[in-house]
Amino acid sequence: MNLRLSILLVVVLLIFGGTFLILQVTDNDRPDLRRPWLYRIDEGDIIALELIHEGEKISYFRSPASLDWYISGGSNDKPDIPVFQQKWGGTPLLMSGPRVTRPLSDSIEDPSAFGLDPPETAATVFDRYGNTIEFHMGKPTPDNLNQYARLVGEDALFTVPIEWAQVVNRLANDPPVGRLYEIDNHTVLAVQFFRGREVTRYVIEDGTGRWFLDGDPPKLLDSGSWTESLLQLMNPRMDLILAHDIEDPALYGLDKPDTVFVIIRRGGQQGIEVHIGDETPDGKYRYVDVVVGSMLSEDTKLYGVLNSRIDPIIAMATDPPVLAEKDGGTPLN
Repeated sequence: MNLRLSILLVVVLLIFGGTFLILQVTDNDRPDLRRPWLYRIDEGDIIALELIHEGEKISYFRSPASLDWYISGGSNDKPDIPVFQQKWGGTPLLMSGPRVTRPLSDSIEDPSAFGLDPPETAATVFDRYGNTIEFHMGKPTPDNLNQYARLVGEDALFTVPIEWAQVVNRLANDPPVGRLYEIDNHTVLAVQFFRGREVTRYVIEDGTGRWFLDGDPPKLLDSGSWTESLLQLMNPRMDLILAHDIEDPALYGLDKPDTVFVIIRRGGQQGIEVHIGDETPDGKYRYVDVVVGSMLSEDTKLYGVLNSRIDPIIAMATDPPVLAEKDGGTPLN
């Protein structure tokens, strides 16, 4: 190869490389409307979320010690609340980034036309490296299949699946507060309480849906009082996660629990068994062990439940709901 040809090739490469570099820099200054995701972040790196939906703010954070997620109590001395794992489950994966259903434009002339000024929902995702991603969601598209969205700091307008947007919105307006378990009251056939040597059993009558206090004879329950009591058992709140494993139940009064209740369900569905132990040293909570819960996996955690929440449940073992006066001794047919 002669010197003249070599010089010519070098000049061509310099021109091509310079042109490519200019184009690349120019493209980097514009949002990439071809990208499949609104943003991406590793779910394991997410340590906190902040959402503002229709003016209401809520924050979530992951405990660095236990890796459990909590709803922040804020700065007004409210306690942090553990999330209900049965509903929280895939939330970090969900918040790792949605697929973009349709890029619409690289600029937004009137954000208010898309419900983005002010946004219906503003969300910020925090990672463990100190980075943040903030995005806004507006109103649904006319076909109600997607929702308008944009990344803060970019001008581009996108749409995201409305199912994804609705789940994010629910994190703000219907937070998954901690529950011991959650079941449907229509699946319940019987509820049994064990306290010392005393056994209290409530059963439902086939065909009528009436509930009775089991005995000889069975006694019809006041429907209003019982309905209120039964609903307390369908998704009881929990306030603290005290440990992930109960190594010595005797330390918490769970080797010989104060109260045990068992919920029997229809169609072979998994029942519920909960043991209630001693009070915590500060006298505010009771230790609770969900021996069999509503999750598919075994629940080995030690929970704390405020006395004000657990006492009405214990009372169902000692003081059955008011019996209907006129039918107080009606036997089951």
